[in-house]
Amino acid sequence: MAQDNYEFYEGLERTMGTVIRLYAYHPPGKREWMRALADRFFDSLLEDNRRLSIYVKGSLINRINRAAGGEAVPVDRDTFALLAASRGYWEITGGLFDITSGALMRAFGYYEDTVLPERPAHSADPDTLKKLTGCDKLELDEPNSAVRLDRPGMLLDLGGIAKGWCVEKRARILLSAGLEDFVISAGTSTVLARGSPPGEEGWPMELESPDGRKENEEQTVLTDCAISVSGNYRHTLTGAGGLTVRHIMNPLTLEPVSQVRQVVVSGPDAAECEALSTAFLIQGELEGAINSEDRPDITVIIKNLT
Repeated sequence: MAQDNYEFYEGLERTMGTVIRLYAYHPPGKREWMRALADRFFDSLLEDNRRLSIYVKGSLINRINRAAGGEAVPVDRDTFALLAASRGYWEITGGLFDITSGALMRAFGYYEDTVLPERPAHSADPDTLKKLTGCDKLELDEPNSAVRLDRPGMLLDLGGIAKGWCVEKRARILLSAGLEDFVISAGTSTVLARGSPPGEEGWPMELESPDGRKENEEQTVLTDCAISVSGNYRHTLTGAGGLTVRHIMNPLTLEPVSQVRQVVVSGPDAAECEALSTAFLIQGELEGAINSEDRPDITVIIKNLT
């Protein structure tokens, strides 16, 4: 817990498709130290976005996407660890969480504002989509730190885990430097908290309301944990016949999740919370391919919305 005489810092950076905010309490007389530490933190997140975003033309992820079906692409150790963890979550969730769902997203009209490889012929039919989806087709060469997508037309999209992974990893910059009381807010999706403000048990935060009204937001208190909120009401397209196409896809059925839901997962690791919130949103219940009872250290709340 921060001491009563600690000073407050607040900073932000627009990156990874959102506004990431840092709130912290630091010892008195260390304002310049805190600013330099925050600059290192935000600079690392900007670099993460340049490596990992499907919306950045020259990103490492898009180099892997362009090479799909060809040679393996060498990657840095952090990116390799992220992809390996993502495949691990795919296995744990029975395929519900899947970073290879990019071809599925594209087939339903997403990514029109990105620079991606040319769309293969017949890439929208179910048989083809099944061949282009699944982390069993993501080849990871650990000794050489190289990655390969098995088939042309496959697309990696790390939007369901990248913010949580980067926030979790880059928070170590703050911790290793000696900052103990801070919270990182990655837009509406993921929050990581360490320590607490002076005289408080934890960091207060408001969970977003699906209808956008402040009076309906729920408050909670976080300390030494992370929380992730997934909702398929945020980004939608209008499909054939005027049907609403929601942005979270079920890689097992090859269809968008139609039931409007919000899922809140809290636990020790921000990346895991983000991945599991997506998986539980697709599953729609606490028991199934994944079971919340198997993880007593996490809390899962599922809201089916009308």
